[in-house]
Amino acid sequence: MLVSLPNPVFAQTTGAGSTSTNFQKISMGARGAAMGDSFSAVADDATAMFWNPAGLVLARGSQFSLTHGEWMQGVDSEYFAFSQNMDQDGAIGGSINYLGSGTFAGALETTSGGYGGVGDQISASDYEGSLAYAQRLGNWGDDTGFFHNSILGIRLDLVGQSIVSVGTNAASFDMGYIYEAMRKTFYLNAVITNIGGKIQSFIQPFTYQLGGSYRAKNVLMKKDRNIVAVETDGQIDTGLKFDMGDEYKMSFGANDLALRLGYRTGSDLGAVAGLTSGVGIAHRFDDVEAGLDYAFVPYGVLGDTSRVSLNVIVGLEPFQLNAYINAPDSFVLAQDMVPISFATKSEEPIDHWKINIVDSDGTVVKTMSGKSSPPSNYTWDGRTDDGDLVPQGNYRIDLQVTDDEDRSNRAVPKSVYAKWIPKKVPYQYGFQVSGDLLFDSGKDELMARGYEAIQKVIGTIQQKYPESQIVVAGHTDNQNLVPGARFANNQVLSQARAQAVRDYLVSHGVDGNRLTVVGYGDTKPVAPNTNEEGRAKNRRVELIVSGVKVATAPDMIEEGLPLLQQKNYKDALDKFLMALDADSRNAQAWRLAGDCYLSLGARDKANIAYRKSLKYNPGDTQLKAWLDQYGQPEFAPIPSSNSGQSSSVPLPGM
Repeated sequence: MLVSLPNPVFAQTTGAGSTSTNFQKISMGARGAAMGDSFSAVADDATAMFWNPAGLVLARGSQFSLTHGEWMQGVDSEYFAFSQNMDQDGAIGGSINYLGSGTFAGALETTSGGYGGVGDQISASDYEGSLAYAQRLGNWGDDTGFFHNSILGIRLDLVGQSIVSVGTNAASFDMGYIYEAMRKTFYLNAVITNIGGKIQSFIQPFTYQLGGSYRAKNVLMKKDRNIVAVETDGQIDTGLKFDMGDEYKMSFGANDLALRLGYRTGSDLGAVAGLTSGVGIAHRFDDVEAGLDYAFVPYGVLGDTSRVSLNVIVGLEPFQLNAYINAPDSFVLAQDMVPISFATKSEEPIDHWKINIVDSDGTVVKTMSGKSSPPSNYTWDGRTDDGDLVPQGNYRIDLQVTDDEDRSNRAVPKSVYAKWIPKKVPYQYGFQVSGDLLFDSGKDELMARGYEAIQKVIGTIQQKYPESQIVVAGHTDNQNLVPGARFANNQVLSQARAQAVRDYLVSHGVDGNRLTVVGYGDTKPVAPNTNEEGRAKNRRVELIVSGVKVATAPDMIEEGLPLLQQKNYKDALDKFLMALDADSRNAQAWRLAGDCYLSLGARDKANIAYRKSLKYNPGDTQLKAWLDQYGQPEFAPIPSSNSGQSSSVPLPGM
C-alpha cells in the first residue's frame, strides 16, 4: 500500500505543479503582503530577506521580524528574519521559513492502485534557511554617481520538504539589485530567485521581479509619508503577473500608524481575490522601535488568509544627527569680528538649519536660517539684526539642524563674552589764572595771594586728568617794560613767570616730568590791548592740559553740548557720534545727533537718528509727536546746509 497526498493548493492555474517548494512564493511579512506583494523596490526592513536582499542596506540598525500566517485548509506558516546594518561595511541578514500542514488522515492504496481506505495520521512540512549580504557598490570603489546609487545583494538558501518523515533538500541562491534614482525618494529594482536548486528532479520556482517605488513626505499632514510601489513578477511555472501597492504612514510624536492597500493580478480566482489590505502601528522608545503589522489577503473560493508580523528595531545610530559650534570665548565690541564655525554629522542630508545668538536675558539679538547645511564659517560683527552693537555681556550661540527625515537636533551652545574697550581720544584743555593775581607788575616772584588759585586749578587737573601732560604757558600784554627792567622783553618775562608756577607745582607734589614751560609774551592775546581791561585779561598764566582719555558717552555729550549751543553743528555732531561709538544705545546721543543732522540739512539721517533715540527711550513723547508730524516720507527733503538755506522743519521739542 502506498500513501498519497492531496495536490498542493498552488496547482490551480496552468503550469502549476511543474516546480517544487512552491511555499517559497507565499509572501512573508505582513507589510509587503498588504501592499499586494509589490515590495521588492521598498524592502527597507528585515523582511528584505524575502523580498530583495539588496534592501538590507536600507534597513536601519538591527532589525528582527517574526511573522505568523494563517494559510488555507489549516496550514500555518512561520517566518523569522533579522538584519544588521553595518554602514560602510554593508548589511547582513538571515531568515528561517517554515510551513506546516498539521496532521491529517492518509489514504491507503490497494495493490491494484485503488482506494484502500483511511490510513494513519500523517503530516507534511516545508522549510527554508537563508543567509544574505548586501552592499552599496560605491563603498567598494567609486563612491559617486551610478555606483553610489547602486545596491547589490545576494542570498543563499537551503530549502527542504518533509513528507511522512521522508525529507529531501536542495541549495539555491537569489540576487537582488536596487538603484536609488532619487535619494530616499525613487527606487528601481530587479530580483531573480531560486537559481540552481532541484528537489526530486523538479526545479525550484525560478522567478524574477522588476519594479519601482516612490516616496513622498508631508502629503496630507506634517511628518506623514506615502509609498507607491509597482512590480512585475515573472514565474517559470505560472507566467507573468503585475502587482501594485500603497502605504500611507502618519506620525504622532513617537507613534506611527500605517494604512496599506494593494492589488495582485494573475489569478483566476476572481477580481476580489487580488485585493490586499493591512494596517500597522509602531512606537519608538529612544533607540528602540517596536511595531505590529497585519495583512488580509483573500483567495476567493479557496478562503482568506492573514498574516501578523512583530517587528523590532534596535539601535538607530546610523541616523544620529549631530551639530557642532566653535567660536572664541570673547571678543572686543566695535573692534573684533567673531569667527564662528559650524559643522554637522548626519547619515541623512540636512534639510534646513537655524542659528540664534541670544543675550543673557534669553532675548534673540541675531537670527539666521536657511536650507541644506549651515555655513561652515560665519563672521559676526557683534551687532543685532537691526545693526546695533550689542551691549557688553555674555551671549549664547545656538544651532539647530533638521534632516530630510524631519529629525532635529541642537548643538551644544557656545558662550561668547562681548567686552567693550572704550575708544580713547586725544584731549586738550586750558585753565587760566590771572597774572595780576600771581605777580606784581614786571616781576616773576609768585605771590602768596595766588597760591589758592593755583592749587584750585591743579587740584581739578589732578582729579580729572591725573596722567595728563601740562604745559605752563606765560602771557603778557603788549606794553613795553620800563627802562632798566630786570627782563629784556615781554617774552622773557612770560617765560620766567611760567617757570615760577612750575617750580611751585613741583614743590607741591606734581611730577616735574609732566610739566613743560613756555613763554609767549604778547603774541597770543585773548582780548584787545587797547584798554586796561583787555590788557588785564592778556596778563595771565595758562595751564594747558593734554593727553588721551576714554571716550565715554556722557563725556562726549558734555563736550558736544556747548558746541551745539554755539551752532557749531559739525563739530558737535562729531562729539555725539563719538558718544554713540562708546554706547550705541544712548538715546540722548541719538537725539542730539539727529538735531545736528537736521540743522545741517540731512533730514533723512535725522529721521534715522530720531527713531533710534525713540527706540531706546520710548517715553519721549515730544520726539514721537515730531516723528509723527515731520518724519513721514511725504515731506520733501529739506535743503542741505551747503545751499545756504535753513530748514523750515523745527527741532523736536522746540
